[in-house]
Amino acid sequence: MTVAALGSLPAAQPWRRRARVALVAALFDLALYNLYQVTQSPTRWPDFAFFYAFARAGVIEGYRRVYDPVVQQHWIQQLFPGAPFYVVVNPPPFAWVLAPLALLPFGLALWIWTLSMIAALAISSQLLAPPGRFLRLVYLGLWLAFLPAYLVFVSAPLAPLVILSLALAWKFVRDDHQVAAGLVLAVGLLKPTLAILVPVALLAAGYRRTFMAWLAAALAAVGASCLVLGPDGIRAYIALTLDFAANAYYLRWSLVPIVGGGVAWAVAVVAITLAIIWLAWRTRQQGLEITISIGVMGSLLINHHMTPGDLMMLLLPVWLLLRAGGSLVRDGALALAWVGGWLSLIFPVLVIVVASATPAAIFVDSLRSGRRLRSGPSELAREAAR
Repeated sequence: MTVAALGSLPAAQPWRRRARVALVAALFDLALYNLYQVTQSPTRWPDFAFFYAFARAGVIEGYRRVYDPVVQQHWIQQLFPGAPFYVVVNPPPFAWVLAPLALLPFGLALWIWTLSMIAALAISSQLLAPPGRFLRLVYLGLWLAFLPAYLVFVSAPLAPLVILSLALAWKFVRDDHQVAAGLVLAVGLLKPTLAILVPVALLAAGYRRTFMAWLAAALAAVGASCLVLGPDGIRAYIALTLDFAANAYYLRWSLVPIVGGGVAWAVAVVAITLAIIWLAWRTRQQGLEITISIGVMGSLLINHHMTPGDLMMLLLPVWLLLRAGGSLVRDGALALAWVGGWLSLIFPVLVIVVASATPAAIFVDSLRSGRRLRSGPSELAREAAR
């Protein structure tokens, strides 16, 4: 009996009531553990502190110099004396988005950004939740109880904004506003590695207008960025990104420790990308939720480097697959995605396990669906016959 089934069936039988209570109690208990993590967190300098210094440097010194590590370190030390130096390698549109906050005092800007990221997760959970108070409560609990999600309260990373953009894109596509969906997807360009394969998966599944709108926004963002940075700024951006990508700490959640870097990693990326495109095409009739989940998991697989806050991206496929429902195989992958994601802060390799297992389970489920299609009329055909 899945969570979706628990929410859709009457709770008259005692065992169903007990199952619902047990699930909510477990999520509440884990949410309390996250609250403990928040209160005991040693984080003195949230991610937003470095975002703020980065945006401030761009506003005052100009964006051509913003990827010079000397400039970034100068602004970090000027604004936050004694803070460690962490480079920011997000593309220029991220600095433009943050520019209004960079004009505010840091404390106020931090509160605005943090509350916005918390709201982004809360809105995403409710936007994707099926109807019914129980399921809406479960969707809310799934992120409040998810261990990496405590970082939104203490570090204010960017991932929740990307999650919200994907949730809104899902909503717009369902409502047949594909162009709006593509434009919203472009928010993911603020940190491209988190969801880079989602537009490609949507194209493979037949959502051409969504992809073209995203591509137009992406080309406009790249063109504007190159124009603003100039040749020297572009070279500095590439150099800083390569230096950041070589940091062993951020490689822990990627394929690099498994297959190695260089050519081996590039070959793996090409193979995974082609597999994701093919799987999105094969499962295009199984629903938009499946397509986006495949794209997110594929993006995490080919992601060369990740930060702890990026692990919140695993929530989106969990929400989508839970909404879609499916076989025991897919439900098992859903449970593995949440539990593996919860543990991924402790055991980084689980990100690769989860991101691989979910598309594999979807593929196995598609084989089962194919056999059902060959043996009898499809559900869609039965619906049409009515």
